[in-house]
Amino acid sequence: MSEPRSLVDLSAQARLRTGAPAAAPRLRVLCCPPSGAAAGYWRFLVREDVHVLGVQYPGRESRFRDPAAPSLTALAEEAAAAAAAAPWAGDGVPLVVLGHSMGAAVAAELASALQHRHGLRPALLALSAKAAPGTDGPGTDGPGADEPADGDGPAGLRADELDSDEALVRWLRGLGGTPEAVLANPELLALQLPVLRADLRLSLAHDRLPAPVAAPLLLLRGTRDATVGRAAMAGWRAAAGGPVHVREYEGGHHPLAEHRDELLADLAACAGPSSSAPPPAPPSDPPR
Repeated sequence: MSEPRSLVDLSAQARLRTGAPAAAPRLRVLCCPPSGAAAGYWRFLVREDVHVLGVQYPGRESRFRDPAAPSLTALAEEAAAAAAAAPWAGDGVPLVVLGHSMGAAVAAELASALQHRHGLRPALLALSAKAAPGTDGPGTDGPGADEPADGDGPAGLRADELDSDEALVRWLRGLGGTPEAVLANPELLALQLPVLRADLRLSLAHDRLPAPVAAPLLLLRGTRDATVGRAAMAGWRAAAGGPVHVREYEGGHHPLAEHRDELLADLAACAGPSSSAPPPAPPSDPPR
């Protein structure tokens, strides 16, 4: 049975390429990519004993012709419904919901929807390089005046510059993670920038924390990430119903691929027990 278009089974794709046999996973990771990226962003996580699935946003790869989502919450709810209906749902393998940058906000909403709408409790919610809503600027409990605010704020890019291709390219170059060959290619930029612009608008408009998830929370950040500070990320604690763990990896805004084995070890170590029962029919009025 194939996954819905909103989910991409990256582990299955890897087996097709390599001919490797399927192995029983010890961990399942449902991954939400950053703004402008597609599900394939997470291919680096694939390992024989880890089942990796990427959330595919509209407007890219297999969903190239799909219109942009109306909200970040809609992205999460679509993915949650697909995950809850998947043949692996509730099979007892610990489910980690992981998101990076804009994807962290999607992941938080996704994990909450899985629990409160579909009765499927994740084993861990892992959020990387994204300020919690309401902490994207200086404040008494948010980042200080000298601390970076939010990579999707977007730091170094004013809201009135979102329509400027030059400003977006400058911002991407400052973040790192995008090959210079892409940034210097007008044809590739013509495909990527509209998707990035739509994602940034969704991220900027998202201003709420979801209902707390009864799972551990893992906060991830690069040691040299100039886009988000520790205090801004700490705001996600309000969305946690379990213990909170913090890990920092050497690097900038995109450190996860360079620390794959360390990341997978941290995900496994921080994950708690997840619900192994098949998800019941969703309630008509989930808590908020």
